[in-house]
Amino acid sequence: MSRNWFHEVFVAVDQTVNAVFAGYSDESISARSYRLGSKAKARDAWDQWRIVWVIADLLFIWQDMVIQYKTGFAPTQGHCERAYRSEWLRLQLPPEYRDDPRIPEEFKQ
Repeated sequence: MSRNWFHEVFVAVDQTVNAVFAGYSDESISARSYRLGSKAKARDAWDQWRIVWVIADLLFIWQDMVIQYKTGFAPTQGHCERAYRSEWLRLQLPPEYRDDPRIPEEFKQ
């Protein structure tokens, strides 16, 4: 997975803002909104995190278009779900930290 400076700085700012608003310091706002919004969705309710989830997915819909352009397939997950799964699979960590046996081989670099 290639990284660039702008992406790293954007993620750092995102995680800092999340931490300032009482979130985990190593979690993005998108991942947090999916994690907490999913709980509201399971109750068939709307709370602030489910709303943030929908708004973030709309703001980052361009990523879906880029993924479809590069792969030829539309992603089945929205931005926030991809962010949450990336956190769970530890894809945001350097490769040396990703030696968790639960991570499927196709996700390992």
